[in-house]
Amino acid sequence: MVGKVIDFLIINAVYIAPGILVAALILSESTRAAAAFVLRMIARPLLLVAVIALVYDGTRTLAGGAGLVITSFGDHWESFFPAALDTMRIFVNRHLSPVIWELGLLRLLRLPAWVVLGLFGLLLAWIGRKRRRVNIYVNG
Repeated sequence: MVGKVIDFLIINAVYIAPGILVAALILSESTRAAAAFVLRMIARPLLLVAVIALVYDGTRTLAGGAGLVITSFGDHWESFFPAALDTMRIFVNRHLSPVIWELGLLRLLRLPAWVVLGLFGLLLAWIGRKRRRVNIYVNG
């Protein structure tokens, strides 16, 4: 029985984990602060890698003499983690929809790496930013 429960949780972790995270964020102020901290900590390396990818493309452009060189996100992913790209394609086609792979993720993989990583890093930094508290006073 325990084995079946563990298998169920592992198979459906993609659906269960975000639900638990959203519930924790809604219910607890300290969880929101911790999640914002984690998002900022994830955003910083993403922004750093985006700058490195931009410098990589710029260096190849200046050194090559053949014009502007832009390396796509998919090319970088395939050079660093070739098996993960195929695994991701199989997962999306099997569990979600082949249309999502063709129209969404494949277009994302064709964008320059520094654009994808930079925008994702900026988005995470913006979501995880420290918000200023506003004190509201009511005279009455």
